[in-house]
Amino acid sequence: MSSCEPDARPDSIGTAGAARPVINTRPWEPDQAVAAGLAVQAISKLLAKHIARNNAISPDTLFVTIGALTGFAAQYALLRDLKGRGLTPPCDEMMVVLARDGERYFASDKLNAMLVPERPDSVSAYSLIGGAAMSHGATAGELPDCLDIFRHAIDSFGTADFGQPRLPEGQRSWLQPRKALEIFWPSVLTAFTREPIVPVPDYKLVEPRHWPLLLANVGVYFIGLLKPSGLAPARAVRAFMEAAIPMSKIDPATLNFSGKAN
Repeated sequence: MSSCEPDARPDSIGTAGAARPVINTRPWEPDQAVAAGLAVQAISKLLAKHIARNNAISPDTLFVTIGALTGFAAQYALLRDLKGRGLTPPCDEMMVVLARDGERYFASDKLNAMLVPERPDSVSAYSLIGGAAMSHGATAGELPDCLDIFRHAIDSFGTADFGQPRLPEGQRSWLQPRKALEIFWPSVLTAFTREPIVPVPDYKLVEPRHWPLLLANVGVYFIGLLKPSGLAPARAVRAFMEAAIPMSKIDPATLNFSGKAN
C-alpha cells in the first residue's frame, strides 16, 4: 500500500483557496504507527473485497461507507472519552436531541471538530480527504459545503431523509450509511482492537480518538487508487461527507449489528 498522507488540504470549509501542505496527518504516537498501518491495510482490503460488483468497486458506495464509518468512529471515540471521565450524555460536551418520533441524536462541537476543521490549521477528516482530492486535481470550489450538510442532517432528525446521502444526478450508492455501519462496524472495530498474529515488540493499539483520521486515511488511499480509473475526487469527498456527518449523530442503540463482513 502506498503512503496514506495527502499532499495538500483546503484552507477552510466551502471556500476557495490555494492548497497548503498537511503538517500532521498522523497524530498518533510513534509507537502506535505499526498498529495504524495494519488497521488501514485491513480495512482497505475489507472494503475493496465487499464493495464491488462485477469485479469493480462502486466508488459512491465505497466513499459513503468510509464516511459513515468515520463519522461513527468520531462519536464512538467521544463517548468512550466521556465514559472514562464518568460523564454520560447529555452533558456539556455532548447534547442529546430528541426528535418528534422520540429517537435520540447527538450534537457536539467537539464531535464536529473531528470531522471538519475548527481553524484553517486544524486537522480533521475533511482536511485529509479534501486535501487528497485537491492534490489529485479538485478545486476548493468543487468540494462540498459541509455547513449545508450539517444543517440538512439536523433538519432531518426523526425523518426518513436522515442519513440519506444527497448525491448529484448520476451518483448512487447501493448501500446506505446506516446499513453500512451495521455491516462493517464490527469488522472495523476488530481491526482497530486486535493484536497482530505475529507478536510485535512494544506493539501499541491506536487510541480511539485517532480512529476518525485513520478511516479518513483509508479514503485518501482509495482516492489515489481509483483516480486513474476516472474517479472525480470531489465526487468522492461529497459521498464521504454526506455520510460522515449524519452518522456521527445517530443513536447507536438504533443500529442492528447483526453480523460482520469477513
